[in-house]
Amino acid sequence: MILIIIRELLSSILLVEVVLFPNRFLSALLVVSSASLFSTAALAASVTQVQQQALNDQQQARQSQHTIDQLDDNKLAIIQKVKQLQAEAEQLEQYNVYLTELVQDQASEVASYQQQIIDVKETRQGLVPLMVKMLDNLAQFVALDAPFLLDERQQRISQLQQMMNKADISEAEKYRRILTAYQIEAEYGSKMGEYQGELALDGTTRTVQYFYLGRVAFVALSLDGKAVWSWDRNQQQWLSVDNAYAQDVKQAIAIAKKTEIPNLIKLPLIAEVSQ
Repeated sequence: MILIIIRELLSSILLVEVVLFPNRFLSALLVVSSASLFSTAALAASVTQVQQQALNDQQQARQSQHTIDQLDDNKLAIIQKVKQLQAEAEQLEQYNVYLTELVQDQASEVASYQQQIIDVKETRQGLVPLMVKMLDNLAQFVALDAPFLLDERQQRISQLQQMMNKADISEAEKYRRILTAYQIEAEYGSKMGEYQGELALDGTTRTVQYFYLGRVAFVALSLDGKAVWSWDRNQQQWLSVDNAYAQDVKQAIAIAKKTEIPNLIKLPLIAEVSQ
């Protein structure tokens, strides 16, 4: 109630002021209007500034988030690189272990090869005298054996003896050839053969037909088929035998030539000639 009375009183006073002092009222009104306009412009400027600041904050927030995303990507890349480097380090460690074992094995191989070289040198030093002795024994054997294919066998030994002085032939090859000669001589013991050659007997040289059967029989037949000789091992010479062997010797020669089939024949044995 009191507020209503005061409000009416103020309204009456304001009306009196307007009637009595109109110019003062207009001035006050202009002042109030100017203050109101100024306050409105300031408020608009403040809103614009706030909006601009908000935009700037949003832009900075976006830049900060972009930077954070880049840092996360870099962190993941670094972690992946570290894992890759760790895997490579493990592989290198395993490879180093492999190389270490390989080097140790190669060192063992080198030591073995060096020992083999020493052994080869020692073997070579002992091999040459052995081969010379083998050739001497082979020559003595041929000289004491039945003289079938004598020129061929002596020529083989002579070639081997000449071979020993050749530097372009290795010791291994020389040894192989000597063993081959031994094998050939051994095979004669189970072979038969025939050939034509010269026979020197009683100061006369004649052409005969030879036949050998291993080292059991070695005979010669005259070309007219009338005379037969047999090698005597004990006396180391040719001895004349009974002409009754002539037909069997002819048949043996034919068998050796493969013009007749194998058959039972009678021949003088080397050990029986002088008995």
